Amino acid sequence: MDVIQLLGSAMGLGFVSGLNLYATVLTLGLGIRLRLITLGPQFSKLEILGSWYILIPAGLFFALEAFADKIPWIDSLWDAIHTLIRPLGAAALGATAIGSVDPQAALVAAMCGGVALTGHSAKAGTRLLVNQSPEPFSNMVLSFGEDILAIAGTWLAVKHPVLMFVLVLLFLITFAWFAPKAFRLMRVEYTAALAFAKRLYMLAREYLLNFWPRRLVVAGTNLSLSVGSNDASLDGGSAATWSDGIPERYLHYFDNKLPADDVKSCIRCVAGKGIKGLRWSVGYLQVRDKELVFVTRRSFRFRNHQIDQQTIEDVNIKSRLFLDRLILQANGQERIFLLFKYPPHNENLLRLLDSLRKNR
Repeated sequence: MDVIQLLGSAMGLGFVSGLNLYATVLTLGLGIRLRLITLGPQFSKLEILGSWYILIPAGLFFALEAFADKIPWIDSLWDAIHTLIRPLGAAALGATAIGSVDPQAALVAAMCGGVALTGHSAKAGTRLLVNQSPEPFSNMVLSFGEDILAIAGTWLAVKHPVLMFVLVLLFLITFAWFAPKAFRLMRVEYTAALAFAKRLYMLAREYLLNFWPRRLVVAGTNLSLSVGSNDASLDGGSAATWSDGIPERYLHYFDNKLPADDVKSCIRCVAGKGIKGLRWSVGYLQVRDKELVFVTRRSFRFRNHQIDQQTIEDVNIKSRLFLDRLILQANGQERIFLLFKYPPHNENLLRLLDSLRKNR
């Protein structure tokens, strides 16, 4: 029973840390400091969480996360940043709880980190799904629910470890079914965060290259700096070809399965609603003379989804903070692709989609 209680507390703290690490630390720390939580002898090392040096930063980060969690897409960016922070924080909690350096402590720490990663994956995946909804209220409700679950779960892990052990096991069994979709959603979230950050960097770089040389010229400084960005892909320059930046294995598939002479544009994106069997897969959308073809790797093999241009009734692109939405109305059904912020939408793609829109 002692082993079950130990695992129940450790795995429970790992799970709630994956949902909200700062809420877990703050709840434990305040509970210890205010004598609301009495730790058993095996968890005496966790009393350090009651220190103001831990409580103040945990409170600040908890307030920051409470704010970020309620803004669509900002919450996904925050989750992407915390993909490693939450599991590592949970592992540190587990190691501190054991308070010794031996194989048992290492096993518990790894277990806490693993359970935290599953909890984080489930949360991040759910958030990405909810962010597809145009209204913000579901996001706020989910955020408040996660905060309450993290606080209640922390108390449960300390006070009723056996019950928490059973609940975490049930969650892990359920997660085994959800895991493939969760990790696909995490990949989308992580890739979108990197693309968003790179887009901001390129815009800042272009601004500096345009702004500072002019300021220096006005000041009378003679510098041979180029004005503007030399990155042709930033504005979809004509020098870039549709195959630039595409992995070799995709190019090999295109060469062997799809004729290359009628390709007008190709962009990396995510399959969304209406792309049966491939939703949340990252791949490449080709605009061809007579059709649109989305190609991705799923279950270790290439798969594609084709849309005949003659069946397209309407085309629309809706700009979003994290991922733009390409909405195609074809055969009376909505097909959605999510476009990354970087590289920017190729001019050929936008021009072809605009011509499709005008012809309908």
